[in-house]
Parts: sequence; C-alpha cells; structure tokens
Amino acid sequence: MSSSTHNIVVLGSNFAGLAISHYILRHIIPSVASNTDKKCKLTIVSPSTHYFFKVGAPRAIARPELVSKVSMPFAGAFQDYGDLYAFVQGEAIALDPSTKLVTVKGVTDTDENRIQIPYDSLIIATGTTSASPLWTLHGPHTVTSNAICDTNAAISKANTILIAGGGPTGVETAGEIAYHWHGKDITLFSGSTRLLSNLSHKGVGTSAESHLRRLKVKTVHMAKVTSASKTANGTTLVELNNGTTREVDLYIDATGGTPNTSFLPAEWLDTRGSVITDPETLRVTSAPASVYAIGDVASYSKRNVLDVHRAIAPLGYSLWADMTKKAKVKAPLAEKVYKQDPGDFQFVPIGPKGGVGTAFGWSVPSFMVWLAKSRTFFIEKVPANVAGASYTNIDVSSIPS
Repeated sequence: MSSSTHNIVVLGSNFAGLAISHYILRHIIPSVASNTDKKCKLTIVSPSTHYFFKVGAPRAIARPELVSKVSMPFAGAFQDYGDLYAFVQGEAIALDPSTKLVTVKGVTDTDENRIQIPYDSLIIATGTTSASPLWTLHGPHTVTSNAICDTNAAISKANTILIAGGGPTGVETAGEIAYHWHGKDITLFSGSTRLLSNLSHKGVGTSAESHLRRLKVKTVHMAKVTSASKTANGTTLVELNNGTTREVDLYIDATGGTPNTSFLPAEWLDTRGSVITDPETLRVTSAPASVYAIGDVASYSKRNVLDVHRAIAPLGYSLWADMTKKAKVKAPLAEKVYKQDPGDFQFVPIGPKGGVGTAFGWSVPSFMVWLAKSRTFFIEKVPANVAGASYTNIDVSSIPS
C-alpha cells in the first residue's frame, strides 16, 4: 500500500467549505491515519481569505457598523492543524478529471499566474454567485464589504428605492431599510404571484406582504427587471419585463444566484448548472470516484443553511469509506447518509421586531421569528462558524449550535 500523501482539495471557503474542512481534519483524517498508512493533506482553494456570513447581509446594509462583524478571516481557525492543512488563494478556472488537476488563477484581473493543484479527493463547495456582490462573495471579501458600505451611503441619500427579488433576501432587505429609514419610497418587485414563492406554505408570503405594507413598502408581483443602467444624473433606469421603464434613486438586485460551476465538465451538471450529486452520499454521480459536492452548488440542496449542516457528516463518511475501501479497517466509522427534510424550514425577519416563517408545515408567529433570528440575524455566530464549533463531535446535531 502506497504511503504517498493523499491530497484532499476543498474548493470554496464559505459556510460549506469551512465546515466540511474542519470536520475532515478533526475526524476523517485521524481515522484514516489509524486504519491505513496513508498520509493526508487538506487544501482549501478560494478567492477569499475571509468568511462572509451572507445571512446577516440585510442587517449589515441597514447598520454599516456590522460590516466588520459579518466578515471574518479564517486563517487563525486552521493554524492548529499544522501541516495537515494548506490554503491557496485563487479561483478555480478549469478541472481535468483524467489527470486530477485543478487549474487556479490569481484573484485580480491583472494576475495572470496559473497553478495546477493535484487532488486525490475533491470536494466542490463553491456555492453560487449573486448578480450583486451584496449577497455572495465576488472574489476577495473587500468587494462585498465595500458594496455594503456603498449601498448604505446610497440609501441615506435616496428618496426612491427599488428592490428586485421576492425571495427571503429581497423581503428581509426591504424590511430592514423601511424600518431603519423612515420616509423612503420603497418598492419590492416579486417575479412571482406572491412573495416567498419558494415556500409551499402560501400564507407565509401573504403575511410577509402585510408586514411590509405596515412599513410602507409597496409590493408589485409578476414584475422582473430585465436591465438596469446608471443615468447621467446618478439615478438608475430599470427596464421591466412588461416593456416599461422606471427611474429610481437606488436599485438593489436581490434576485437569486448562479452556481459557480463554469470550470467543471458539462456532464457533471444539471440543467440549472448545479453539480449532480447523490442525495444520500453527496458523491458526484457523473464524476470519477472520490469527487463530492455540498451546499448551494449541489443538486440536492434547497440552498439553505440546514442543507449544508446536515450534509457534513454524510459527506465525511463517504470520503472516509472511499479512502479506506481496500484497507483492513480496525475501527470502522458508523455509516451516515443524508436525508433531506421534505418540509420548509425558514425564518424571514422583516425588521428587528419580528417577521414570518414556517417550520414542520406550520406558520411561525412573528414573536418566534424575533426570538430566533430578527434580533441579531445570527451575526453573533460568525466566530463559531469560522471555528467549525458545530463539528467538534463526529456526530452532528440536526440544528447548528
């Protein structure tokens, strides 16, 4: 049996990438080492040196003093792993399954450096990229931090504000702005017949619209922005899907994101561009062995935090099983498979005093949304997320700590 280093490469350094990396370094690599003669090393590849807590972005837009709280460097959280861990700052731009090489470029437009990183096991945790850098990282974390600060400054000067996107991000952002800035003319465009159309519980969207109405936010359904451009006087001209235009002081795009998969083989992807992933083992079904995907980039995911959290231990087990397949295992790990909750579980703050939500098929009252999320947007959990606090034990609870 070869004793050469087994290279585990994790693409992505936000919630999914950091969580699975901590889990592997704490639990999987030690077990592999005790059952085989393999030496392992885990390398995270990402354009950003910082974790960005996108859940808290709507609150940070309203309160710019929180910008430094929703973004945090993660290097210190991994220093105790020693030579088991490495970080490469860069963007994956190509992947060759036959040679098991990932091509990575520098993070600036002028950086023409290209390096190739070999892998024996590959974990794709690259997430999605939103149209606006307010909601997801667009390279280095400073791009998003600057966008949040710039938006806050623009809100204070604007009279008319248009927000596109009737999902949780759009609803939360409209609520935050309306609560913290009185007297603004705020309109929320929903591309569907109701707000929060991703939820099966239709009443939650209706309730959200009522909450926004009380904050003087106007909602327009079945309206989509097809283009937006700055005018000479600094306003934004938006063109709508019905052929009309509207000029506003500030336009905020809060529509959904696109999976970061352009560098992957087309046969690995579904029609949405997500990585086709076995919903129980997190293995990439069309890829060679030892390739996995987790989080918003993967086909199994409904793009929420729980779909990452509950998949950590199952992916870890799949990796362990593949790495010890030919070994005489003395202390096998208990098998873990991912099982998605078929129901909706979502809390949507609408300002700091409450909001709407659904759990286990039921509508959640506003005070419970306040108690659980709207007070702080979980921003206080950022240091624990970076440290992988929920993954200290090999058995992971159903809800993040």
